[in-house]
Amino acid sequence: MTPPPWFRRFAFAFGIAFAALYVVAVKLDLALFTVYPSIRVVLLGTHHSRDYVGPSMGSFMPAMYWYGWTATAALGALIVGIGAAFLPERWSQPFWSGWLWVIPVAAMIGCVYLTLPWFRL
Repeated sequence: MTPPPWFRRFAFAFGIAFAALYVVAVKLDLALFTVYPSIRVVLLGTHHSRDYVGPSMGSFMPAMYWYGWTATAALGALIVGIGAAFLPERWSQPFWSGWLWVIPVAAMIGCVYLTLPWFRL
């Protein structure tokens, strides 16, 4: 069974936009929410520790931003995907289908580059 053309446009646009927006969310630290799993708290937005007296206290309450970055990228990709689903079919024909693998590969390279400072010895 072949999916309808609007779903194909949605899926392709969502995949490309998610990969690109995830790298942007990580680079700009745009988390939709921050999770503190040790105390079971979820806060809207990106929250960093402001404990200047005892900065080591951050190890007792580590913040997890990954869920927020993923939600930010998914929300943005959903908007792009819905917009692409409503485009006329003739407008989507001139796009090169290679973007479906070029953008995610470039996003993976970008994520590796952004995480290099965490692994410096």
